[in-house]
Amino acid sequence: MRKFRFVAVAVCVVLLTVCGPGAAASKVWEKGAPTVYVGFGAGGGTDTAVRPLIALMEKRLGETVNVVNMPGAASALAAEEVQGKAHDGYSLFATGSGCFGGFLITDTSKQGVPWNWWGFHHIQGPAALVVNPEKSGINTVEDAIRALKEGRANVGVSSLGAGIHAFVEAFAKAAGVDTRINYVTSGGDGQTCVAVMAGEIEIGSISFSAGVDYARSGQLKVLFLNRNEPLKLSDALTLPPITDLGPQYKTIPDLAETWPVMIPRDAPRAIVDRLQEAFLWACQQPEMKEFAEKMGYQVITRYGEEADRVLDYQYAAYAWVMFDAGLAQESPEKFGIPRPEAWSWDKEKAKYGYK
Repeated sequence: MRKFRFVAVAVCVVLLTVCGPGAAASKVWEKGAPTVYVGFGAGGGTDTAVRPLIALMEKRLGETVNVVNMPGAASALAAEEVQGKAHDGYSLFATGSGCFGGFLITDTSKQGVPWNWWGFHHIQGPAALVVNPEKSGINTVEDAIRALKEGRANVGVSSLGAGIHAFVEAFAKAAGVDTRINYVTSGGDGQTCVAVMAGEIEIGSISFSAGVDYARSGQLKVLFLNRNEPLKLSDALTLPPITDLGPQYKTIPDLAETWPVMIPRDAPRAIVDRLQEAFLWACQQPEMKEFAEKMGYQVITRYGEEADRVLDYQYAAYAWVMFDAGLAQESPEKFGIPRPEAWSWDKEKAKYGYK
């Protein structure tokens, strides 16, 4: 595997100081506009999360970046599309970080392993379990657990194998739910929200960003967020974290997702360098901070080895959550994926080309 060293942070800070929007001296993509393939539908959690980053990076680069939604197989369809094209820097991929854990074990993508990509992770945000009490009769976490145990509740997810799917399984295991959950796939978190509000689905598992406005307006009730502290949306509305439910839930926030924009690891170095510089600039802009605060995100600015390290842990954690829940055709062990409690970056990093 070809090794690659990212530009030092100090150098990037100098670039950010002396250069303004559109300050690039030459075009990044000489043959036309690149395309980012978003692995979920328009208006969903992934789509909502990545478009502001892409818009700011366009501003910095002074070039157009096309965005195409390609939902299917928890974003594996988009991953295969990009890996199947020439690795010339013109095709990029956007997804939820938790999706990688399902690609191999559900046999949806052989190319979806995280070490095949460079990733730029700008924000991290919680998943949420949401209901419409008037339609579902579910008003509390206890109501939801009871309904799941009795098999009375359908659970809406954007796609089987997505991070919010694994999140439901992790929650159910901690809650002592041993009944097989009936999932309804919607194609996107926005569609899940609409189905819950209409009473077509009793419980929705979503990336919170897709439902934040519905929560503010009272159209959806958030039972809890996958985070370890409350989230204040307004003076009248503070949303509870999953860790308030009991000690058995305290490890689940380790699975909080990011929504990276990714490029094949063997793409031209010059393009990856320019993307990184534009990414760092975008994360420092006030528009990004305002967007994150509005949507309940945290700006994290994760790239290079740090991004690889965190994503690799999520890859292992999600894979084993899904397998233990009986949602995978193959054991993660077959692919050399360690259980989270046995995971070590010192052992994993050679897959990414690090010594």
